[in-house]
Amino acid sequence: MPKRLVLFDIDETITYSDGAGRRAVSFALSKLLSVPPEATHISMSGKTDPQIMHEILENSGFPVEGREEKFKEWVEIYLRALESEIDKPNTYNLHEGAKEIIERLHDHEDAYLGLLTGNIERGARLKLGVFDLNSYFPIGAFGSDNHDRMELPAIAHARAEEHYGQEFTADQVVIIGDAENDIKCAKGYGAVSLAVNTGKTTREQLESLNPDFLFPSLSNMDEILTAIFADRVKALSRPPAKLG
Repeated sequence: MPKRLVLFDIDETITYSDGAGRRAVSFALSKLLSVPPEATHISMSGKTDPQIMHEILENSGFPVEGREEKFKEWVEIYLRALESEIDKPNTYNLHEGAKEIIERLHDHEDAYLGLLTGNIERGARLKLGVFDLNSYFPIGAFGSDNHDRMELPAIAHARAEEHYGQEFTADQVVIIGDAENDIKCAKGYGAVSLAVNTGKTTREQLESLNPDFLFPSLSNMDEILTAIFADRVKALSRPPAKLG
């Protein structure tokens, strides 16, 4: 069986919340720069943390000069707020099947796991640490590596080859996520795109980007494992797996 580098998004793919991340972002910007809460009402799905902050500051009329310095200050406030938010009961949880599919891939001799997420790394590790999942993901690419999500697959790929001592072709990389940018960055890199309809992006929006595979959630474990290890040529010669 051919080896696969499987890169997971975090928010709304592995985990879900009732807006904990948005509240932490809003609180940090309000405390640091007096940004009003209404300015944070943007779509955050599939975006990197730096991109989100810059978009909000743009909406608030904050000048471009000085944003990078403010970002460093914002990170510290944001992380403290995020830790408080995800520690609240019934606020933060795992999507159905997430831990199980991660464990099955971890135990699979031909699967190598990593992250591809818009979260800054410290935020990503904080979120996964709630569920003791960090050990499954020794490498990854994060919003703290580049504000442009399209640049992250190459970073994760290089880190995986160094860490695992394995070479992967682009079509041996599988990117799993719930948002449009997860599909776009996979396609832009020549990787396999496996979308799950567990986030705020609609089924129709996901289908319109023609991912290689599309599932309702990570609970479709046997089908997802089959998709991950499917022959690339055969996978691309048929429509994506449809939602049930």
